[in-house]
Amino acid sequence: MRYAVCTAIALICTNLRAQTPPAKPQFDVASVKPAANDETGIGRIPMMREMMRNGRLPGMIPMKDPGRIRLENWALLDLIAAAYRVRATQVSGPAWLSDQAFDIEAKVPDGAPKEELNAMLQSLLEERFGLKVHRDTQTKQGFALVVGKNGPKLKPAEPPPAPAEGLTDEEQKAKTKQQGPTLLAAMMQRIQENRDSGTPLGGLSTGRWDSVTTEELASHLVRFAEAPVVDETGLTGKYSVTIETWKNAEVPGGTVFDAVEKLGLKLEARKVTVETVVVDQVSKTPTAN
Repeated sequence: MRYAVCTAIALICTNLRAQTPPAKPQFDVASVKPAANDETGIGRIPMMREMMRNGRLPGMIPMKDPGRIRLENWALLDLIAAAYRVRATQVSGPAWLSDQAFDIEAKVPDGAPKEELNAMLQSLLEERFGLKVHRDTQTKQGFALVVGKNGPKLKPAEPPPAPAEGLTDEEQKAKTKQQGPTLLAAMMQRIQENRDSGTPLGGLSTGRWDSVTTEELASHLVRFAEAPVVDETGLTGKYSVTIETWKNAEVPGGTVFDAVEKLGLKLEARKVTVETVVVDQVSKTPTAN
């Protein structure tokens, strides 16, 4: 009898351990404070905020210093979107999420891969804001990125330059950045060319990616199309792509549809299924550091 009871208890404990999900990765130390200055910082400049929300790939968390992240003036909406690898437009929750901005500094555990940063941010938001979410899908009006009738005209990505002998990784990166104009310089040059030719100006938006898949390109196009975009090209390579659009309707060939057509691709309007992160519970005020 005693043996049977012990066996049953052991089986129950084993089942409980099997059902308990593994703990999420966490930051070693983290500080969460209301934004130091509501008038400054990338998170409070409307244009920069929109670029941050729509211009980068979902889930990208900047980490300039090795082993440490510093997020200044990030709205709670953007923090949730980054944590769960979606765009801000894919987060469903209270309207005030975009109004509450915070400064976050956190130390990443030694040796932790960058791929765990999102899970660490999830843990932080759950602990400090009591965040609870669930994933869902919604059908929205958007676009499908498909191959045009004459086939793709995409330029294959150039292989990365061979490391120069005797240079450190940081020196090699600095040298690579010096090769060719920066995106900002290219934009200013294009604006000047249009001004010289008498072309009406108004809202130049440019994107340039040296090595991008069509799935990543579709994600980038959300900023230009101002709607969800899904990749249905079936292409599997990596490409060098430049997108240029003008908000001024008088600029010939200045729409996102024109820019995509130059790549031998097409944006087809259709209903698309979009993953959504639904906020079930969240506090406006984080717990104390």
